[in-house]
Amino acid sequence: MTESFALSLATGLAMMVTIAGAMVAAGARSIVHALFGFAIALAGVAAAFAILNSPFVAAMEVLIYIGGITVAMVFAVMLSSAGKREPTQSASRHIMAFVVAIMFLVGVGSILLTTEYGLKPETTEAAWSVEAIGKYLLNEFNVVFELLSVVLLVAIVGAITIAGRDDDSLDPAQPQEDDA
Repeated sequence: MTESFALSLATGLAMMVTIAGAMVAAGARSIVHALFGFAIALAGVAAAFAILNSPFVAAMEVLIYIGGITVAMVFAVMLSSAGKREPTQSASRHIMAFVVAIMFLVGVGSILLTTEYGLKPETTEAAWSVEAIGKYLLNEFNVVFELLSVVLLVAIVGAITIAGRDDDSLDPAQPQEDDA
């Protein structure tokens, strides 16, 4: 088995995991099951980054998106009544979602089929050292690093907002009645 075939096989497996997770997320009747499908899709994306020789981005995908945002979403669902309600179903939403999914699949598929996957040149251990990554983050990629922080902050604020939306008893704007 050649290296390019093994790389193509691994990329295909990562793509299948991502698509399977996305299908679970899109087709689940329960919002909790949809979140688990979302986490599986993100794990497939992390695997794709690892296959494409970007272990730092793969690790950040796992830590920030799976470990941070998905867990914050699960807590928001647990604390709100969103997990108890049945989602509304309509045929027009299903048709529109199907059309958008097919367009996305065709676009991504065409990109994947026309891309030349070559192995990167030999990388040294020093290029992935903590010191080198720190220099890249603080010099060349500081905007990306800060944007990741903002994404995590927005996810946490969104989770808190969703969790607190249904509970009016703790709202300071609402007058409280005393039982005394």
